[in-house]
Amino acid sequence: MRFQKLNAGLLPAVVVFWGVLAGCEKNPAEAQPENPQELITTVLVRVWDEPDSVHTHTFAFRDLDGPGGQPPLVDTLHFHGHAQSWRLSLEFLNEAKEPTDTLTAEIRREAEAHQVFYELSPELQSSVRIERLDRDRNGLPLGLQARVTLQGYEERHGSLRIRLFHYDAEPKTEQPGGETDVDVTFPVHIMPD
Repeated sequence: MRFQKLNAGLLPAVVVFWGVLAGCEKNPAEAQPENPQELITTVLVRVWDEPDSVHTHTFAFRDLDGPGGQPPLVDTLHFHGHAQSWRLSLEFLNEAKEPTDTLTAEIRREAEAHQVFYELSPELQSSVRIERLDRDRNGLPLGLQARVTLQGYEERHGSLRIRLFHYDAEPKTEQPGGETDVDVTFPVHIMPD
């Protein structure tokens, strides 16, 4: 009898507790961000000449405090004129997290929703060509891997802009579009040998 009275006394508290829990649940009718944008603080560019894949050079764009803070630290990309064909590989990181969050694998997994574009400055357009090598399941370029072809042996200076786009609402095409995940520019020095 006493046990039943105790339960009866707790009933209003249990009803209120479950009401609070139900009120905390997310409303499925409300739009929830399916894939929130990750912070990319660092872009690593790994470069090696195709005949000699043993010697890889890594160049970095780092902006650890994000836009509007301290200026980013940017390495100059160097290509030696002795090799006409170079390979290029990108890695995207969030170094503001501990441990560092490597986002490249996620971008590769979601290749149908991502695309990298390379844009050379006018000083380099006649002597450098960049071809994206990797593709998504639909045959559209991804761009984490590329081939850089040098034409001529003259010393040149310019820049390379690298943009990563995320396609959510609109379909991916071979043109820039969607939301910009990262937009960085590296100085480029082509060195004669």
